[in-house]
Amino acid sequence: MNDISSVLQGMLNKTLYVVLRKPRDLTRVSEVLPRHIEWIISAERRGEIFLSGPFTGPGQPGEHGGMTILRASSAAGAQQIIDTDPFIAEGVFEVEVKPWLLMEGSLTCNFTLSNQQSKLY
Repeated sequence: MNDISSVLQGMLNKTLYVVLRKPRDLTRVSEVLPRHIEWIISAERRGEIFLSGPFTGPGQPGEHGGMTILRASSAAGAQQIIDTDPFIAEGVFEVEVKPWLLMEGSLTCNFTLSNQQSKLY
């Protein structure tokens, strides 16, 4: 087996930013949802969204919060991006932004989920 440091150096080592959403005022979810969807599709098309979605479980939509993984140049940049999400700007959810080092995994295609488009690279 290779020396562990050379194995680690050969991994992706890509910094992304995990945004954990926690409910704050779920009474406004249905009111703000259309603006949030418009925002997230735009951010996705700009290449800012790596992955995103709600946590699931029993109860009302949004009750378990959610997670978005952002592409940004810094934690401050990720915070600036997420602060423009209407769900955050209008107080439906509060967030915590955490830097995340993507090391391993497997991706074969680029799937844009909101419009079901895919690209092979």
